[in-house]
Amino acid sequence: MAEFANNPYGFKEAVTVQAERVFDSCSDRDCLEDLEVVFPDLESNQLVNEAAYAKARCCEVTSAYFSIEPIQFNKGFYSVDITYTFSIEVELSASASLAVPTNVVTGSAAFTKKVILYGSEGGTKLFSSDDNGAVSQNGCCYNNPPRATVAVADPIVLGLRLVTIPAFSACTDATCETAVTVPSRKMICCTLGLFSIVSLLRSVPVMLPAFDYEVPTKECTSATESPCELFDKICFPTSEFYPKSLEEVCGNRDAGQNGSN
Repeated sequence: MAEFANNPYGFKEAVTVQAERVFDSCSDRDCLEDLEVVFPDLESNQLVNEAAYAKARCCEVTSAYFSIEPIQFNKGFYSVDITYTFSIEVELSASASLAVPTNVVTGSAAFTKKVILYGSEGGTKLFSSDDNGAVSQNGCCYNNPPRATVAVADPIVLGLRLVTIPAFSACTDATCETAVTVPSRKMICCTLGLFSIVSLLRSVPVMLPAFDYEVPTKECTSATESPCELFDKICFPTSEFYPKSLEEVCGNRDAGQNGSN
C-alpha cells in the first residue's frame, strides 16, 4: 500500500476493500389492480363466501424472488423479473354495521414485474469460501451475473372488494357429453400501491483513503438505575400530543424534494 504520511488530507494510507458497486438502479411506483387474494384453508374460504362486506386491515410484502437473464445483442443489460408475495389481513362481516360481529382472515396475493437494468459484464467465475467451493453461476451462457436487490415499502391498500362468481357448467371430458355444475362462490380482489427501488450490483475491489482504526470513545454503562430514574431521562414526546397540520407535512415534503433535485 502507498504511504501518505505527509498528505494534506490527514489520511494515513490507501487501502483496497471489496465492496458492492451499484451499476444501475431505478425507482418505481406500481398500481397493482385487482389482485386475487388466495386463502389457504377451508374455513377462511367459507367465511369469504358468507360475507357481504370486506375491509382491509393491513398488508405487507413477505417475499421477493428474482430471475436475472442477459439481454441478447445488448451486452451488459439484464432483464430482472421480481415476483412479490403479499400478506393481506381482511376483516369480514355480514354488513357494514358496527354492531355486526366481524371475522379476520389472512390471505396472500402475488405479482410479477420486469425491469431492464445495466449490470456490466462478468466473464469470470466467482468462488467464495462462504460457498464452500460452489461457483456462483446461472447457466453456461454467463458465469457471473450481477446481484439484484429491491427495497420496497409496505404496500398501500387502494381498494378491496368482494366479487361474486356465478355458477357455471364445465365439461368433464373432451367430448363434453357430460358436464358438472360448479357452484357460485365469492372471491376478494385488492388493488395495491407499491413503491420500490431495484438495483443491480457487482462485487468489485475499491481503493479508499484510510485514516486510522476506529476505537470507540464512549464507555459502556450498566443499567443500575431504577426504572423511574431511567424514565425521568426520557424527553417528553411533545410532538405526539400535537399532530402536524397538512401545511407542515406538505411543506416538509416539498423541501425534501427540492433538496434532492
